[in-house]
Amino acid sequence: MPASAGKERSPRRRGQTAVEYILVTLALLMAFVMIYRVMQWYLTGQFRAGGLIIMRKYEALP
Repeated sequence: MPASAGKERSPRRRGQTAVEYILVTLALLMAFVMIYRVMQWYLTGQFRAGGLIIMRKYEALP
């Protein structure tokens, strides 16, 4: 049996693991927020362009 089998993790190691989890969670959150904003910006442009095309069609009607 290994010597470390019965030992618990030290409080410092548990704290380091918690900080790592928090940092990874924040990094993923930031990545998803950036992706969301880029998609929102792109779709806003697409809807505006589509709206202009529709408005031109209605203005061209007699």
